[in-house]
Amino acid sequence: MLGLTTRALPLPEAVLGEALEANGPREHYMRARSEWREDGTRVVRPLPSQDSSLVAELARADCLIVRAPHAPSLASGERVGIISFHRD
Repeated sequence: MLGLTTRALPLPEAVLGEALEANGPREHYMRARSEWREDGTRVVRPLPSQDSSLVAELARADCLIVRAPHAPSLASGERVGIISFHRD
């Protein structure tokens, strides 16, 4: 409203530790846990339940996998954008 421009910063990326199904019509933020491999690669796996009412699952997560609307299915090993809950 003030005429300021915003610049979206690119999301950090990680490697999927398991396959993901195609996404629906809305952007989806999947709760996930991550681990670091010895080679410095961050591997993420979505938590089993993504129901928004499960606060305990959110507490277990250390990042969110960001899925764009209508994103195709992804195989294990593909790269995804994440939002980390920690400074990495």
